[in-house]
Amino acid sequence: MPEHDDSASRMSSTIGRRRFLATTGVSVAGIAGLAGCLGGARDDPFEEYGPQGSPVEASAVSWDDLGDLEGELVIYSARTPDQVDPLFEQIEDEYENFEISIDHDDEGDQLASLLEEGENSPADLFYTQSSGELAQVKENDLARDLPDDVVDAVEDNYRDSDGQWTGASGRVRAVQYNTDHFDGDELPDDIFAYAEDEQFRDVISTRPNSGTFRSFIVAMIEEEGEQRTREWVRMMVDDQNATLYNGGTEQAEAVADGEQEIALGNQYYAGRILENDPDAPIDVTFTRNDPGCLFNVSGIAILEGAQTPNLAAEFTRHILAREGQEFFVEVNGEYPVLDGVEYVGDLPTLEEIDPLEFDLNKLGDTQHVNDLLREEGML
Repeated sequence: MPEHDDSASRMSSTIGRRRFLATTGVSVAGIAGLAGCLGGARDDPFEEYGPQGSPVEASAVSWDDLGDLEGELVIYSARTPDQVDPLFEQIEDEYENFEISIDHDDEGDQLASLLEEGENSPADLFYTQSSGELAQVKENDLARDLPDDVVDAVEDNYRDSDGQWTGASGRVRAVQYNTDHFDGDELPDDIFAYAEDEQFRDVISTRPNSGTFRSFIVAMIEEEGEQRTREWVRMMVDDQNATLYNGGTEQAEAVADGEQEIALGNQYYAGRILENDPDAPIDVTFTRNDPGCLFNVSGIAILEGAQTPNLAAEFTRHILAREGQEFFVEVNGEYPVLDGVEYVGDLPTLEEIDPLEFDLNKLGDTQHVNDLLREEGML
């Protein structure tokens, strides 16, 4: 979301570093200065940026093969706690002397904080739910080069071509539908039909507050031009009277409950419902070779100002190891980014979907998209 279904859940029970500084009244600059007086920032337990154990590989290695994690890692996260905290807790439980301080917030707010703090940010790692924000971190010279083994392990189209951020898991834009009202084989495979066809008036929904929706709009501008994109947004608002949701889970549940018949959103929300209730009246279909089936990643950038870059690198390897990838598949209903881990969910594989090929670094111009959505009445 942000993948935020509940604004009250933005901050985890673990105190984020930025919140700590705010409550104590100590500035980031003050901390940096104090660290300099004491002879440096908090100690990094590793001496090299390379693997502390086995390198991560496309075929997938286990946590047992990787180096131990020791120390504190500060993460700015733009994923909701329920989608990443269970995995983070598993990793913490694996290593007695490892602790994660995590700050959950909207990806726009997290990005704004990173741009304001620059290299003085207390965060070591940025974990967000859309490659658009990762691209902006890169564009503003706030991301470090990733270790070679991380870059080599992840498929080219799931990471930055220059190796400054990597996808951790993937999702595809989909058309969720209530199976009591629609037959998926009869639904259009053109995203523009959902804004133009009268049969979807008053029964369709979308979620403009999410990073993946804004990335979808960026891709539409790139593929179809700004004027046609504006027309699509305007028709969704004015002609179709689309319901606008704040949370992806809420949006998918409305389809399964029959409150809504069609929802444009990420495929994994429907997958989660079907995992818990295989008979739920919800399924997904996909448009073909257009932005409506855009593949996007949630991913990681190690920040240029990270005080423990080597710890952040080894943590990233744990996210990309078999246990991390299987978590995203089995718990979140997302797609893995490594060849060695298979998608085993209830929805089609990426090979079956054949999503639009798109350079994910082009998804960074979200501010222009926000302006467009406001001007056309969707925000």
